[in-house]
Amino acid sequence: MSPNCTNRPVFDASAVLALTQGEPGADKLRNFQAGAVANAVNAADVVAKLVSRGMPPAEAQAAYDALHLDTAPFESGFLAAAHRHGPGWTSDRDLGSLFGSSVRALKFFR
Repeated sequence: MSPNCTNRPVFDASAVLALTQGEPGADKLRNFQAGAVANAVNAADVVAKLVSRGMPPAEAQAAYDALHLDTAPFESGFLAAAHRHGPGWTSDRDLGSLFGSSVRALKFFR
């Protein structure tokens, strides 16, 4: 285990969007939301996606902020953040098939 690991759930953009929009699997994520962290790149991706779907920018940022997730500084990607902070939550099952058992803490919410 990495000495920098804080054992906190890491949400990728799909997980954060599921929470903001009440998508399938959001109920599972809510169990971990209080201690969760999102990478800054994923946070920006969420706000951009909400805006692209028609939400005003300030409202999109407020929707993200309302989740009260800690936002980690930019890291090279979701898997790096999950390795550093704790289990990574995603809906992207291709990550599991791509990296197999080398990703020790990859979890799927749907």
